[in-house]
Amino acid sequence: MKKIFILASIIFTIAIVRLTDAVIKKIIENEADRLTQTNEQFFLANESLNTRLTKFDQEIALQQLRKALANETEYYLALERKTRQAWLKIEDKIIREMSFDLWLLPELSERSFLPSGILQVLAKQESTNFFLPDFYYELLGESIPADTTSRIIRNAFGEYALYLGENLLIHGPFQPNLPKDLVRHNAVIFEPEDLKIIYHSLKTKARIVFY
Repeated sequence: MKKIFILASIIFTIAIVRLTDAVIKKIIENEADRLTQTNEQFFLANESLNTRLTKFDQEIALQQLRKALANETEYYLALERKTRQAWLKIEDKIIREMSFDLWLLPELSERSFLPSGILQVLAKQESTNFFLPDFYYELLGESIPADTTSRIIRNAFGEYALYLGENLLIHGPFQPNLPKDLVRHNAVIFEPEDLKIIYHSLKTKARIVFY
């Protein structure tokens, strides 16, 4: 009888220990879950705060930029990326309001293509003739013309071009006979009449402001 009592006590003790261990584990798991949720909430709140601070900083920088440009004594071009609206301005006066289109290389997205800030007109060019390369005819399985003048597309990008970088130009609409697969630059495209006014108004080193 005594052995049975001792055995029962041992079994009961083991059961109590296991139950206690299970309860403790459950408490620990619940606490770990609570802490994980709390950390996630802190992380999301921090991300939200950082996003708001970034937007706030950008808004301050934008207001400072606009204030500085209000005293600009040379013509400059302001472009709104979201609406694709543009304004030729001097100081805070709008000289002409326009719209523009974009041409992007296939490997780029619009977000990575258009900067936020100020660029300059690095160079200007009247006439934008384009010479069709040898490989174009080879890809078509055609013989290369002996007459090189037949390989020139006159004003392929409009009558004027302004260079903002090696692969970023302002110019007019493409000529219909221009094979677009051969175009290896990005472009802000204006209608011919708007482009003419921009070209003759902006000097080299004029500011191009992207909002």
